[in-house]
Amino acid sequence: MNGEPTEMLQCLEEGVKSCESKEQREQRRRIEILKRWEIGIHALDRGCVVKVGCKSIAFTSIEAGYKEIGRYLENPQLVATQHGFEDHI
Repeated sequence: MNGEPTEMLQCLEEGVKSCESKEQREQRRRIEILKRWEIGIHALDRGCVVKVGCKSIAFTSIEAGYKEIGRYLENPQLVATQHGFEDHI
């Protein structure tokens, strides 16, 4: 070191959050949203009901329910908006 702070030292001085990339911030936000709500699946004779927090969504097949859960895990804000419960995110 020649007297200039390294990138790591700058991050420590400024705080870790200020040195996160956009992807890291988005990932952290998704995780924080997902931690707020319990996800449940109730299989039925024809389809299933997926619960996220206090909201329930019926699907005509279990596969469709699983697919939507996968989409929710990838982008909870988008899926919540599409299903009309974005005010709970």
